[in-house]
Amino acid sequence: MKKVILNQKSYFFYDDMVKFKNSFDKLKTNDYEFIIFPPILYLSMFKDSKYKVGTQNFFGYKMGSFTGELNLESLKKIGINYTLIGHFERRKIVFESYEMAKEKLFKSLGSKCNTILCVGEVKKTRKPFNYIKKELNYYLRSIDSSTLKYLSIAYEPNWAIGTGEIQCIDKIQSVIEDIKLYVYKRYKINIEVYYGGSVDENNIKDIFNISDGIVLGKASIDIDELNKILDGLKND
Repeated sequence: MKKVILNQKSYFFYDDMVKFKNSFDKLKTNDYEFIIFPPILYLSMFKDSKYKVGTQNFFGYKMGSFTGELNLESLKKIGINYTLIGHFERRKIVFESYEMAKEKLFKSLGSKCNTILCVGEVKKTRKPFNYIKKELNYYLRSIDSSTLKYLSIAYEPNWAIGTGEIQCIDKIQSVIEDIKLYVYKRYKINIEVYYGGSVDENNIKDIFNISDGIVLGKASIDIDELNKILDGLKND
């Protein structure tokens, strides 16, 4: 089943989160599967949720003397079953290095968490997969291939995140096919690949047709906007 992934970042105050969740819990669909990444402060509100729930961030080492950090072991105890790793905003805003992201990737996969790895070119280019291939080469080098059954990838062109600009559909399709082929050739595993970056009600249906799902950012915090976008999936 195709996925609708909601990356809610750090937008909500508590009362807003409660209001959104009450409306979100009433949504009904048999056509796709929601995976919600709420602000980390509110993860416990989604314990025993009927939806898949993920963490936007976690500490790459085991539990212990790490002041202020959230360890993956504790998150799993409250039902967190997805992680989001390598998002461009982590690198741009908090200066998370590729090395740190790779540590989290190995930690998440080794812990048998469903892991969504974000990749994407920084600037517009005619051949975006050339950039993405370098990212994949680095991230997956020395990986335990037996853990890749927990991996999926989100293709998010960095320049398209929150800008209102979207990669052209033909290139999205080409990049998704190239990512799938890259992983299959090396590890003989079929993985899901999603697209994120200025998805709206006008393009969501086209993107769904060529991907395994979509990633929504700011649009995922407004239940009316979310419904408007999802209406774009309905048959004409």
